[in-house]
Amino acid sequence: MEIRPINLTISSERERAKASSPSFLDELSKFIHWVNQEQQKAEAIKDAVLKGADIPLHQMVVEFEKASIALNLLIQVRNKLVEAFQELNRMQV
Repeated sequence: MEIRPINLTISSERERAKASSPSFLDELSKFIHWVNQEQQKAEAIKDAVLKGADIPLHQMVVEFEKASIALNLLIQVRNKLVEAFQELNRMQV
């Protein structure tokens, strides 16, 4: 019977958990990238309409709304992160 130190077991569990799930930073980065893509799509449709492309009005409005909702969601996430940071700063150690 082999005796293993507890520290190796705990650290290996952490490494396994870290490898299996993406980090918060990765998820936040993907989210910001998605919001940027939505904004760029809306900008491209706006430019196409201004150049005279035959894009239906409802498609243009839907893309603008998607971009607006994505940006508002990003702003709310940012506000929650700032709020959490301020709460941590108020904690006494």
